[in-house]
Parts: sequence; structure tokens; C-alpha cells
Amino acid sequence: MARILLFASAREAAGRSRDTIAGATVADVLDSAKHQFGPTFAAVLPSCTVWLNGEECTPDTQVVDSDEVAVLPPVSGGAEEFGGLSLAEVRTRRTELQTAEDTVSFVRRLAQGRLDIARDEERRRKSGEPAQVDVTDGIARVFSTERGTGSNRPPRDTAVITDHPLISELELLCVEVSFGGLRDLDDADLATCCARLADFESRMSTQRKDLFVRIDALSNELVQRYRSSSNVDALLDEGR
Repeated sequence: MARILLFASAREAAGRSRDTIAGATVADVLDSAKHQFGPTFAAVLPSCTVWLNGEECTPDTQVVDSDEVAVLPPVSGGAEEFGGLSLAEVRTRRTELQTAEDTVSFVRRLAQGRLDIARDEERRRKSGEPAQVDVTDGIARVFSTERGTGSNRPPRDTAVITDHPLISELELLCVEVSFGGLRDLDDADLATCCARLADFESRMSTQRKDLFVRIDALSNELVQRYRSSSNVDALLDEGR
């Protein structure tokens, strides 16, 4: 059983930093890994560099039980900005940014859901369709048909603070535009409600993308340190 080491986005996709996988060649190990870790990992793999025992290799390179197969996503930037940080500091900073991204993504989805409901009310009025007597029926239909622009990143355990300032900001916005009384708004006020929710959702999307860039830069720093470090276990020891 060869030891497979996973870094940055490959680690996130697989949900772990290391495993042992059988295979006679590097290609065999990677094929087994794709089957074991699922389609998200398989989608990340083509952009990665694969090393065998610290050296680049080809898919047909033979593998024995004592070998290490490392999957390294592309590295772009990060070294100059984070080179002065200790390994613990790099991890801490990335965790802080991931926590911030968890909250922004959660608030963004809340805003998307409310915007979907408001837009559906606009659609209903334009089509002349009668309002649903049971409002929950309409909500269920909206969420079964509307689609936001999600992330291809795998889910992680999250703990969003319910009184976070961004959540409070969204709640205040909904009060200001009378989101709770959509059916009582005239067409102009309903349009304003949609526009302001769309603007808020767009701001959350921009923040989220910025956080992704910074998180990826820190993950890339960890990849670079793997390439120059003899203490691989210390780099991979992230609670998985």
C-alpha cells in the first residue's frame, strides 16, 4: 500500500491529507484515489503535479509499498507574502480566513434565497398568476427551481455566528425594504426590494471570491513548503 499525500485543493477535495492506497503504478494509485475520494477530487486531479518520493514522475512509474505519492495543485504566488510566517502562523491565518468565508457564504445564500422569493413575486405579478394561499408552498417551489452560483469546493463543518454583523446587516435591509410584506408592496417598491437584495448579494459574492484567493494563496504556501521540507508529517498534521 503506497502512501498518498494530498495538499491544498486536493486535500480539500479528498477531505483528508493522507491515506494508503494500493497500486502497481502511479496511475493505478491515482485511479484508486479517484474512486475512493469521489468526483470532486477527480475534477481537481488533472491540474495537479504528482511526485513520487519527492521527485516528479510519470503515470507508468512503478510503485512499491514504501513509496510516497504526493498530489500537488498548481502554485501561484504566496511565497513572498507568507515566507516570513511560521507553519503554525500560516495555518492559523488560513483557518481565520476560512471561518470568515463560511460566514460570508452563509449570508450570501440567505440573501440569494430572499432575492429568489422577491423575484418570484415579480414574476407572478407579470404572469397574472394568483398568489398562493399557503405562502410556504410558494417558497418550496422557489427553492426547488432557483439556482445560485455555488462553489465547487467540498462542504466543511462550519459554525456560523448567528449574531454576526453581516447577518444583522441583511436583517436590517429586509426590514427597510419591507421584505416581510412582499405581497403588500406596490410594483415600484418591489423592484426596489429586488435591486437592494441583488446589490447586497453581489457584495457578498465579491467578498467571498476575495477570501477564496487569499485562502488559496495560503494553501499554495503549504505546497511550496512541502517541496522544500523534509518534515512532511508536520505539514500534513492538520487534524485529519
